[in-house]
Amino acid sequence: MTDVGRTARILVIDDEPTVCKSCEKILARDGYEVATAASGHEGLVRLGGEPFDIVITDLKMADVGGDAVLEALRTSLPDVVAVVITGYATISSVVETMKLGAFDYLPKPFTPEEMSTVIARAWEKRKAILEAKAMAAREMPPAMVGIVGKSERVQEVYQLIRRVAPTSSIVLVVGETGTGKEPVARAIHALSPRREAPFVAVDCAAVGAELLERELFGQVGGAPGGAGGDAPGVFTAADGGTVFLDEICNLSLEIQAKLLRFIEGCEVVPIGGVEPRRADVRLVFATNRDLKRMVAEGAFREDLYYRLHVFPIVLPLLRDRREDVPMLAANLLANVRAATGKAVTTIAEPALRLLEEYDWPGNIDQLDSVLQRAVLACQGEVIEPHHLPEVLTRAAPPNSLPVPRTNQEFLALKKKLREQAVAELEREFLLQALERNAWNVTRAALEVGIQRPNFQALMRKHGLRASHAPEPPQAG
Repeated sequence: MTDVGRTARILVIDDEPTVCKSCEKILARDGYEVATAASGHEGLVRLGGEPFDIVITDLKMADVGGDAVLEALRTSLPDVVAVVITGYATISSVVETMKLGAFDYLPKPFTPEEMSTVIARAWEKRKAILEAKAMAAREMPPAMVGIVGKSERVQEVYQLIRRVAPTSSIVLVVGETGTGKEPVARAIHALSPRREAPFVAVDCAAVGAELLERELFGQVGGAPGGAGGDAPGVFTAADGGTVFLDEICNLSLEIQAKLLRFIEGCEVVPIGGVEPRRADVRLVFATNRDLKRMVAEGAFREDLYYRLHVFPIVLPLLRDRREDVPMLAANLLANVRAATGKAVTTIAEPALRLLEEYDWPGNIDQLDSVLQRAVLACQGEVIEPHHLPEVLTRAAPPNSLPVPRTNQEFLALKKKLREQAVAELEREFLLQALERNAWNVTRAALEVGIQRPNFQALMRKHGLRASHAPEPPQAG
């Protein structure tokens, strides 16, 4: 459990005694524990010897300025939430303070209500950081990472998992690629009476129809294309446990018919065999496509669809639960740190803000990849914005843009920025789909749910060709 039920400890740093006294009075009235420092140097000394949750610092001070305080927090105490108070609240100064890691700012003069509102948000931010770190410290198994979060959508998923896990019901997990469908299946297995038996996952999109049929149902020795002895299929090998079939939207109609027979009779007839074999398995299916639409198109059997649609669990997109990004990123970072052995412990506030603002077309899988890349690029303990890929940093509004003078200019600039952002996101969406599928255009189009001609048209729009695929490394 995290200690977020306690009172927040706040340090106010300002070389104007009246500002310190005013802040102390407002914050004490709101129930916070407040300490003050009359200079930047004194503030740094107190930060080195006492724990604080929030630091409020003036930007311009005679000895050590607020920028130095922010830099010290960023490098030594990145989990402490910083708020700047300043009488120089220009656009450029605000941008610079945000770059240095400030969570928010208060322009002088400010009212008690304005301070209370900003500090309440800062305390919520600090509590979220503490909760994320506590969850990471509990070393949640990697299989559960995909369903980490406090959002209402994720809590609904938790409840559905807990409700269905103790039963033997078929479960259909629906969600875009990268939303965490396999972690949900593993969680169902881990909470079920079958937890000690095997959990076997099969990606139906990764193998051809003939090989997939052999992998699922097995093959008897002497069958065409078979080896000398019997080859047990997944259902037989996982007897007593759980079988997870991912992306069942890729099953051929022939395999769909055999799967339907297995569901109805719990018996497997291997390729080349005549005698059915009993198999007691719990079935969890997943799809990134609309099966009902596929039924209407004749690509999926209607009777199988109703067999699978017993207990659907629909997973939210990552961009629809942005409040979960800090907690999810902390858990993913803990896993990457354990896998790489690197001492990267924290994501700096400006970098975390970029992660929260990004739309994540690749969902959790893409966030995981970004953090892996950032950890490898980071030479210290804190991930900074420059450790993140360009697609994230490009998403931030450029600081060099001229400030519009009229509403007409503002609307024109807003439209231009929106079009640029969409174009950049669209190109990255295509690139990542191609990279996930080894630059196989047909498979990439199928995965994202776009018809191949339309996918190719988008590639041409962004100047992408299959020939752009990176060449494999040369031997020797």
